[in-house]
Amino acid sequence: MSIDTIFILSQNGEILAHRIFKGLKRKDTLPEFYTQFVQFFRGTNADKEYPIIRIKDALYPFVTFSDIIIGAIVTEEIPVLQLFATLFLILDVLKASFPNESSEKLKQNLPTIGIMLDSVFDYGYPQITQKHVLESIVRPGGIIEKIEEKIIGRQNVQKETVSLLEKYIDGQADVREHSQYRLPEIKGEEEVYFDVIEFLDCVFDKNGRILIEEINGEIKVDCNLSGLPELFVFLNQTNQFNDYTVHECLLQKIDTYERERVLAFVPPSGTTTIFYYNIKGISIRPPFEFIPKLQFINNQVKIEFLLKNRPVRGQSYAVDEFHTKLTVPSGLTLGETEMAQGTLQQLENAILWRIGKLEIDSSIRLAVTFSSTEDQFNIIQQGNFLVQLKFVVNTFSPSQTKIDKVEVRNGAKVLTKKARNIAKSGYYEIRLN
Repeated sequence: MSIDTIFILSQNGEILAHRIFKGLKRKDTLPEFYTQFVQFFRGTNADKEYPIIRIKDALYPFVTFSDIIIGAIVTEEIPVLQLFATLFLILDVLKASFPNESSEKLKQNLPTIGIMLDSVFDYGYPQITQKHVLESIVRPGGIIEKIEEKIIGRQNVQKETVSLLEKYIDGQADVREHSQYRLPEIKGEEEVYFDVIEFLDCVFDKNGRILIEEINGEIKVDCNLSGLPELFVFLNQTNQFNDYTVHECLLQKIDTYERERVLAFVPPSGTTTIFYYNIKGISIRPPFEFIPKLQFINNQVKIEFLLKNRPVRGQSYAVDEFHTKLTVPSGLTLGETEMAQGTLQQLENAILWRIGKLEIDSSIRLAVTFSSTEDQFNIIQQGNFLVQLKFVVNTFSPSQTKIDKVEVRNGAKVLTKKARNIAKSGYYEIRLN
């Protein structure tokens, strides 16, 4: 997986930092990217939607934080979720290093941010790096400033600074020997947490027939263990995976997974996605039913949505962060609306229904009416009416993939181990006509 460019922009479009790996003119397209960002994504919780902007033959995935935008430019087919994991790594490092800070503070630290980006990418290829090492590079008062003090020769260099540098250098040697993602000197809180996250990709036609139905999953580990522990993760079922990819920390013992279906690895410090999988040919049943209705009457378009919570395999789940986007042909004017829950935002040729939480055993309804001129009405009826859903369901596994057991070797005698499942919408579309 290789990218053309990595960039960081302020919310007014100013380029704060960037690295160009190939395609020297790609930087010139950032003003157009910023224009589309302002038009389609600003103020829409874009970071929760895995947003991507397309400009000609290039894709621009991005995430946002405070008043900055972190994005990449790619021109080849890549595992999108893996790239987003790298963008979120950069985001987490900046959040930890500059809490509650603005782009003005970042401007004062552009040299160290540039070094941090160089550490993450090698000629456009993302290198999963320890979060705490990146933080030590970029944060004010971090390792770079301490090295500068040492080189410049300030008189007040303290002994602990020299000690820190020595430990850092020693740690780098250990990283090369054991794993480039972990330093054995780390003293953690002896906790390790796992998230099994599944993204539902579904497309339905106007008759409710399934056109696309698959699950893209990932397993994240948040490791705060000391030393060089080895983890063994036992999954309840793996035979249904059509394809999978692993983080580099699993490569040394990939035969353990292929033979025993057990993930064996020395975990990177911090949060890392260690395993990606794809499941096709599976019947997906989310914990809700979405019933749309489309009518054309006397130069008017009447659309009604009924959303009902329902149990799955005998278990009920609340659905969080639910919102529905309805895209309509141009030439329609929004008229009457009836809504029992949430808020409605009018966009260009679309409306966004922010529902919030769909409680267990609840049902809610939205009814909207659009009008048009008589000469446009026949054309509008031939246009596309599309619905896209976004949602999060905690503790829910659509494929029933779960972590059965986690063993920790070479770790503390007393530690905390927890795992949870989360389901999220991927590309979830319903075509009304």
